[in-house]
Amino acid sequence: MNANFMKSLIMSGACAMLLAASTVASAESDIGFKAIGPRLGYVDPGNDLDGAVEFGAAMEFGEFVRQLHWNGSVSFWSTGREYRYFNDRYDWTLRDIILRTGVDYHFIEGEWEPYAGGGLGLHFYSWDYSNAPNYSNSDDNKLGLYIDGGVEHQLGERWTGQLQVQLDFADPDQTALMFNLLYVLK
Repeated sequence: MNANFMKSLIMSGACAMLLAASTVASAESDIGFKAIGPRLGYVDPGNDLDGAVEFGAAMEFGEFVRQLHWNGSVSFWSTGREYRYFNDRYDWTLRDIILRTGVDYHFIEGEWEPYAGGGLGLHFYSWDYSNAPNYSNSDDNKLGLYIDGGVEHQLGERWTGQLQVQLDFADPDQTALMFNLLYVLK
């Protein structure tokens, strides 16, 4: 099997699981815009690229069933390098804007709630090359999968903090350590 077939198979499976969860959960669901807040962390994009600060917004959309939370985020990161080519130097920059949506299962309910989950992420990549011979600026979009896990803690009556590790599979693959601070809407 080739890599594209495997990615398609995994994405189809993830979509089928989300669809199944949403149809089963319709009687017990509490879906709606529940919380929003800032998202900040460190991302390591792999492929010999330097790590970068990732920032954005995190959102909570409720529960399909008890302890199965639907969430989303919008994030941005950028990394770059300076290279030498004979006697010349050139710079390049990779930027990524990501839209993610997925589900997290909270294993226990309480003061500290460990969770794990995953979902889909749409990546908008931009490669910018400055003074580089044989290279031109380019843009690309990739639909990828992500898995995450972490712990959620109630910080106040309307504030929730989440510390999570997230793995994105989108070429370049990314590993991130993120903190979400969510304001719970009522």
